[in-house]
Amino acid sequence: MSWLSFFRIGKAAKKQHYTSLVGEDPSGIRLRRREAMVTVDLDSFAPECRAELTEEIVRRTALPLFEGSVTHGYSKVFSGNTEKCPRCGSPTQQQTAHFIYATDIACRAMLVPAGFFCLACRTVIVDEQMISTGMKAGYRFRRVVGVDHFGKKDPDYFGTWNGEKPTYILDENEQVMDMVVESEMREPGSRLQARPRAAVKQAKAKRKQADRARRRNRKKR
Repeated sequence: MSWLSFFRIGKAAKKQHYTSLVGEDPSGIRLRRREAMVTVDLDSFAPECRAELTEEIVRRTALPLFEGSVTHGYSKVFSGNTEKCPRCGSPTQQQTAHFIYATDIACRAMLVPAGFFCLACRTVIVDEQMISTGMKAGYRFRRVVGVDHFGKKDPDYFGTWNGEKPTYILDENEQVMDMVVESEMREPGSRLQARPRAAVKQAKAKRKQADRARRRNRKKR
């Protein structure tokens, strides 16, 4: 999984047109400025350097790094209000997190302050536009599917999305290609209608098969 991180630039810089501009900051980090945002592609850095770069990026966002767990995800467009949790009504806090998002090529993760995390339950409202704007060129954004914890623990894939139980569509290597919910499949003109329902059924069948295999393995032990 590749890492792409970014943070917002200051208000004064937003007045300038930074589309596709590439530069270098005083620390020597290569930057890509676009639509009032600065992106840093971590693919070109050695793994041992990424922790330090992550700390620097979090510092620049001036928002805390999320260290909890999530189960429920909502899009900012769907929820409308980012100040209150759509599940329990409690206040939220904007935080930086490693969001896992599906693309037309592979799943990637982005360190970005795009999450409004509930302070009372395991829910997050995600600004998907922020992530799709900052993603690496050459990829087509599909949707956010979870939160990664940078190897500290297993990633959290959403158990519900916009209040519905999602179905994950996997490729032949069991990697997540997309995530769909039933209501989106019924929407006229939805991008998801272009994907055969057979793909969703196949994903469900694979999940059931994997569950049966795990149960058989438990019995053998």
